[in-house]
Amino acid sequence: MNIEKYPQYQLYKFTLLLEENKAMYIKPDIESRAVDGTIINRAYYSAYSYALLWLEEISGFKLKQKWEYEAEGKKYVSEHRQVRDCLIKYEKMKASKNLYELHRLRKKANYKLFNPLTEKEINDSIKYMENVLNELKFENK
Repeated sequence: MNIEKYPQYQLYKFTLLLEENKAMYIKPDIESRAVDGTIINRAYYSAYSYALLWLEEISGFKLKQKWEYEAEGKKYVSEHRQVRDCLIKYEKMKASKNLYELHRLRKKANYKLFNPLTEKEINDSIKYMENVLNELKFENK
């Protein structure tokens, strides 16, 4: 599989480009918080969508909908948690942990808008994203 042709990889490349050029987007009427939050958000969705594609490719993994859990008499597990749990099943603990940390940062970036984002959090989000992609390598077929 040539992952470079997939939107998941393009989102990864875009996130790196955005982080590299973020100073260009910070203007008097656009604070760094908006740009930094966008970087974290894109880093999460790049890693999450890549992990989901990886799971689908190697195992035919499919996300379960809320009604499917209810039909089985089970408590609903979010799609984000389903992906992390399935990664653990395939012994990809580091990828699962990095997705969890990215998810935590994304929630702060998206929902706690009056809380500042630190440079460390921005750098960590890029590191976590790259860790997920590096652990979940696709084999060229």
